[in-house]
Amino acid sequence: MFSSLSIRTKIILAQVILIAAVSVFIYNYYPTQQHRAALEAISSKITSIGNMFAIGIGIGLGDTDIVAVSEAMNWADSDSSVVYVSVTDLNGIEIAALSRDSIVVPAELQSQQTGTLERDNTIFYKSEIVYQQSSFGTLVIGYSLKQLDSDIARLKATTLYFAISLFVAGLLLSVLLANMITTNILRLSAAVKEISSGADQTRVEIKGTDEVGKLAKAFNDMLNSLEKNRLDLLHYSEKLKKQNEELQQFSYVVSHDLKAPLRAIFKLSEWIEEDMGAGLDEGIRHNLKTLRGRVFRLEALINGLLEYSKIGRENVPNEKTDVQIMVKEVLDLLNPPKNFKIEIPVRLPILVTKRILLQQILINLLSNAIKYNDKPQAMIRILSSEKDDHFEFTIEDNGIGIDKAYHEKIFVIFQTLEARDKVEATGIGLSIVKKTLDDMGGTIRVESQPGEWTRFVLTWPKVRDHQKKDSSRKIHETV
Repeated sequence: MFSSLSIRTKIILAQVILIAAVSVFIYNYYPTQQHRAALEAISSKITSIGNMFAIGIGIGLGDTDIVAVSEAMNWADSDSSVVYVSVTDLNGIEIAALSRDSIVVPAELQSQQTGTLERDNTIFYKSEIVYQQSSFGTLVIGYSLKQLDSDIARLKATTLYFAISLFVAGLLLSVLLANMITTNILRLSAAVKEISSGADQTRVEIKGTDEVGKLAKAFNDMLNSLEKNRLDLLHYSEKLKKQNEELQQFSYVVSHDLKAPLRAIFKLSEWIEEDMGAGLDEGIRHNLKTLRGRVFRLEALINGLLEYSKIGRENVPNEKTDVQIMVKEVLDLLNPPKNFKIEIPVRLPILVTKRILLQQILINLLSNAIKYNDKPQAMIRILSSEKDDHFEFTIEDNGIGIDKAYHEKIFVIFQTLEARDKVEATGIGLSIVKKTLDDMGGTIRVESQPGEWTRFVLTWPKVRDHQKKDSSRKIHETV
């Protein structure tokens, strides 16, 4: 509960509790200590008075000097708090007495030889009269505590007023101090709320040099830096937008203006071959065929470059995708030779993702698995598993394999494993796969035994939590 209170309330409450505890302590402790000290002083005073009576009366009785006894009695009578004095000789005969307000000695004290007893706000002190080691009788003194009680009552009232004044002053000081601290914090909080609502020009107006003031200055400096970065980002964004527009224009030029001459060259070579007919030299026929092959390669290279340049620039929507159906569609498109045995799980995941990008990756990986396989009984196996935050897909084949030295190099653009005259390839496919996965936040790695098998393992991040789980992916069917 305390943690949910505001800082201002916490500061005030903590200081009020502290001041209240100090005030209660002062009110209860100080008068009690003063009362105890006063009782000790009275006891000492009674003892002193008793000793003076003992000396005076001892001298008087010993020398038969009644004047000395009278002087001692007068000395006691001068203190208004002394309300009872009784001097008796050894035979119990009272030779001097003083009694104010009809004070009566308690019976308990009368039966005692010596002692002290408090009764009805009066302390009674009984002792022997001893002078020069000789006893001359008994002295009883009664000392009233009414004056002491009155003084202590006034002291308690004064202490109470002081404690109340201290509490009120502490409360006001706590409120003032809390306001001084929390006002700047509230200003800082209000500025943060304004900024979060879109008022990016807001600044904190705190001029103090304390910790909060330093925090506000650092906050303003941070806002200024962020504003500068925002303006720079807008500038670079506009610049990037312009460059993307130029790149799209360039892509249009490449797609139309470069492909048209290639198609013309291709058709022209066919016309030459048709016009020459049977009289065409075999060397020239071979060269024309090679020319058309180079045209195909250049067009494929242009298409690959266009696809590579689009990665990350196009806003591809998320779609509900059944990977099982997608894999079959890709295999229908690639049309692998009859000697290929392809194993697919009975069920592959259904997920919400950028369908076109995943399809493009599967096309590139499966086409490579088909293209680079020299076995009479070729095999491709597709596996999948689901992790906490991604899916893992594996594509295995029993093709030519990849030497470990090329496991990283194959993902670099324009890199191929075989000479282009031996296997028609652009060297862009795997680089498109790598760039697409990097853009999506996925990964890809290759495992291989040269001459025996190759395995590509890729991770595809999940988009939504409701994507279906499937525990039966280890069962395979043959296509």
